[in-house]
Amino acid sequence: MADDKMNKRVLKLVKKASKRKQVKRGVKEVVKSLRKNTTGVCVIAGDISPIDVITHLPVLCEDHDIPYVFVPSKEDLGAAGLTKRPTSCMLVGLAEALMGFFHRFGDVTI
Repeated sequence: MADDKMNKRVLKLVKKASKRKQVKRGVKEVVKSLRKNTTGVCVIAGDISPIDVITHLPVLCEDHDIPYVFVPSKEDLGAAGLTKRPTSCMLVGLAEALMGFFHRFGDVTI
């Protein structure tokens, strides 16, 4: 689970990527993108109920060498993704403009 500082950084990354249309929202889209070998960062909400909906995502991310991070709230994740609905997970694609921001995650084990 991301601490407060990491949570703010991740949500800021999601917001920037959403403005540039570089985000896949929801379990179905994220799984489909992971199977197509899309690169990026997977952001998963930690307060999903039932938890079985997202338990396979970390395994898929590790299989495809995609970093993932858990954030505390699905409501905050949905708001950062510029939607009114809470979102269980998002895959942030790596555009050239977001590469520098993404490399800040290198010092933290995700």
